[in-house]
Amino acid sequence: MKQWLKIRPLEPVMLRDGRPFEANPGAKAHSMSEVPPSVVAGTLRTLLGKKLAEEHGHTTAFGEKEKLEVAKLAVRGPLLHYKEQPYFPVPRDLHFRQAGNRLEVDRIVPHKPGEGEGFLGTGRSGWHGDRLWPAAGASGKGAAAAPQYLSAEWMIAWLGTHMLTEDWLKPLDNWYADETRLPENVQGGSTYVKEAASEPFLRAFPRDVRTHVAIDKASHTAMEGILFDTEALVFPEDAYLLAEADLSESNIAWPKGLSAIHSFGGKRRLAHFSETEAGEVWSCPDSILQALDGACYIRMVLATPAYFTKGWLPGWLDSDLRGKPEAVGEEDIVLELKWACVPRWQPISGWSYGKREEKAIRRMVPAGSVYFFKVERGNPRLLAEKLWLQSVSDRNRRTAMLDRNDGFGLALWGVWDDKAYSGDERNQEVESR
Repeated sequence: MKQWLKIRPLEPVMLRDGRPFEANPGAKAHSMSEVPPSVVAGTLRTLLGKKLAEEHGHTTAFGEKEKLEVAKLAVRGPLLHYKEQPYFPVPRDLHFRQAGNRLEVDRIVPHKPGEGEGFLGTGRSGWHGDRLWPAAGASGKGAAAAPQYLSAEWMIAWLGTHMLTEDWLKPLDNWYADETRLPENVQGGSTYVKEAASEPFLRAFPRDVRTHVAIDKASHTAMEGILFDTEALVFPEDAYLLAEADLSESNIAWPKGLSAIHSFGGKRRLAHFSETEAGEVWSCPDSILQALDGACYIRMVLATPAYFTKGWLPGWLDSDLRGKPEAVGEEDIVLELKWACVPRWQPISGWSYGKREEKAIRRMVPAGSVYFFKVERGNPRLLAEKLWLQSVSDRNRRTAMLDRNDGFGLALWGVWDDKAYSGDERNQEVESR
């Protein structure tokens, strides 16, 4: 059984990053800019376990049987929605730059090196110097104020290369004009958040910064001079997260008509959980399927952070940077990595409710990372049919964390155009395959 859930935060959500934190004078607990899938997966399992425990009359949050079965719950998501429209993290092959009093955007595209050149421009020796193609297109320093989220409509157009960078200018002008008149952070717990002047883009959500005082555990009074700060992410009033809960591997029944308020994130901040329907964005659009059908060059964009055993490099690629996602199965398709736009790794940890201990920090590939592939064999249309917003993480590790069943590594698929190849050369490659 699969059930879709709408998660609407009622308070600022505290999402601590991987930096150590204690209630020391002047310390600050920093928050991540997006809700990691593990927070959603862990919360849903805890909520479901409590509901089942109540039904069976357990005095503890979980019975032993329910604990084992709830652990089998698979979660897909989360995906941000604002005013009932889905949004994705901005892909990293978009480069926003400041040009006077406006924002401009460049498309980042890999190009085949010239004769005798490698991806460092010094030769074809070295780490995959004969295989990787350097990316070009970004000019100037990236803008400090740039969109954080891109609407699904614009993302799909971008993945299908039906959109030129000139199409972005007017919407960016409208968005940037309103963006520069508003503060970066929110103080004192205010939930004020601006509405986007241009619906294609959303800014990064502001932070709720609060000052706390440490409490003496013996006297339960405030400790003099020990003040520290915490950050929390403030969601707009019309924003929520959508996730899928899959109970097909467990032996438990979903509680009908689920509608509950439950803690979400750190400091037991509250959110409302309710059943809903899946949107169209969770199925690959026909325009993307048509663009991928027989394509030579394809892109993989991460909609949620991913864990790969080789760091930024997917473990399903061999030493020659060739392979295919494990979830594709026996399909005869081979991809060769040509370049990747991957920012600095993202630290993600968590808390084990069952073991009552912190989870180890893992280095995740951030959402929005883009991988450029050349199709060596097969039809890439199959990737979108099987793996649209499905996990491309290396493997499912039931005894560990941050695996496919927690919603990490959800992928979007699109095409890209290598300007270094002529149209005739591309046609010849299609015919040869």
